[in-house]
Amino acid sequence: MRLRLGLLERDLAERFRISVSSVSEIIRAWIKFMKTELHHLCIVWPSKEQLQFYMPPMFKQLYPDLVSIIDCTEIRMETPSSLDKQSICYSSYKSHTTMKALVGITPNGAISFVSALYSGSISDPEIIEKSGFLNYVHKGDLIMADKGFLIQDQLAGVGARLVTPNFLSDKGQFTWKETEHNKKIASLRIHVERNLERLKNWHLFDRTVPISTSGIASDAWTVVACLSNFWPPIISE
Repeated sequence: MRLRLGLLERDLAERFRISVSSVSEIIRAWIKFMKTELHHLCIVWPSKEQLQFYMPPMFKQLYPDLVSIIDCTEIRMETPSSLDKQSICYSSYKSHTTMKALVGITPNGAISFVSALYSGSISDPEIIEKSGFLNYVHKGDLIMADKGFLIQDQLAGVGARLVTPNFLSDKGQFTWKETEHNKKIASLRIHVERNLERLKNWHLFDRTVPISTSGIASDAWTVVACLSNFWPPIISE
């Protein structure tokens, strides 16, 4: 009820006729327990053989070496009272204090990587390195991301490649080849955006996260990602 519906602790205390502090203790204990038990069971980086076996035909045809489609998402958080913490958590993209996470999905739509929640000011290259994502990537792997991900150097360090939409050149318009390339990537990247939407449909994260919850927010985010992998596939064969 806390994760899925986003009900406040005071509301839950009244519903179950216990104290607010008891509700808080129960939620914190169970989220930490569920994260420990579910993370390595539900968020799994598949082998190359598994990726190829379950890869939808459209990916096999266009990007057979693709192992992960990645994107970052930001969750609004209550503004800290400390000016230093405000600066660290402030996201220029959202114009608000946020927490930021990196999520990766397999070509067939399963969440295969989810990072902890970091402060909103972290850059994409920093989150790629700090989250441990590069530990799963190997030579010859292909990673798909939005054009804002300037992580070619990080991936090149492990022998992997990046595919993104083309930037608009000084000519003012895309060539026919660039347009077709962008359309193909957009049609495939939509699946990671649909997965992120699924995660934010857990109503704990579709509103501003209070400071009092920030201590378990990362664990709760991981639990939500784990539970979302039990839902029906977002990509049909």
